Amino acid sequence: MSAPGLTLVSLLSHRRLGVQLTTPARRARKLLHKYPHLCHLPIISEDKRYLALLPKNALHKVPADTPVESLMWVAVPPLPPYATIYDAVQQMDFHKVSEIPVATDEGTYMGLITSKALLHWWGQLGAVREPGTVMVLEVALRDYSLAEIAQILESDEIRILSAYLMPHKSDLHRTYVVLKVNSIYLSRSIDLLERKGYTLVALHGDALMEKQAREQLSALLRYLDI
Repeated sequence: MSAPGLTLVSLLSHRRLGVQLTTPARRARKLLHKYPHLCHLPIISEDKRYLALLPKNALHKVPADTPVESLMWVAVPPLPPYATIYDAVQQMDFHKVSEIPVATDEGTYMGLITSKALLHWWGQLGAVREPGTVMVLEVALRDYSLAEIAQILESDEIRILSAYLMPHKSDLHRTYVVLKVNSIYLSRSIDLLERKGYTLVALHGDALMEKQAREQLSALLRYLDI
């Protein structure tokens, strides 16, 4: 599998797709029927310049001959091809759309970045298809160190496949650390991390069963010591 690129060029699709101002609603409907995963069509001028996005719901109950220029547009500015995937995610969230247009600095339409393409890219980046475990840790921001976490995990020959931070729900001075690792045997590493001030918030994968078994064994040993 090739490494996921960070710029938008690697995810461009629908390079030739578009409607013009004079395109009738019937033609736009046919295009959306052909590409049912799309919620918007790019509106392109005769000289191939990007203008705006045409939302699918703008075609609802309008006469078939209604030209695109008479319909509702969505003014989503295009991103340049050298923008990053993170820029596309930010734009999608800000404009509440599932497609982002890409155009040259001169405004020439190049294609679309779709939410489906972004999900695929995130799947590669986050090692979704790799076997292992997802663990969520909570820690004070001042105490967070990815190098320290990696050192603890690697001491058990556990490799970090992906790592990122999420803002804490209620405390600006704390953060969540989301890790995907390539092992399900994490008992020792979790103990060491907790001694360093990291709190295990969630565990997803077979490691959860291993952790539960460890807790049950500890309870049994405590009982036998009574």
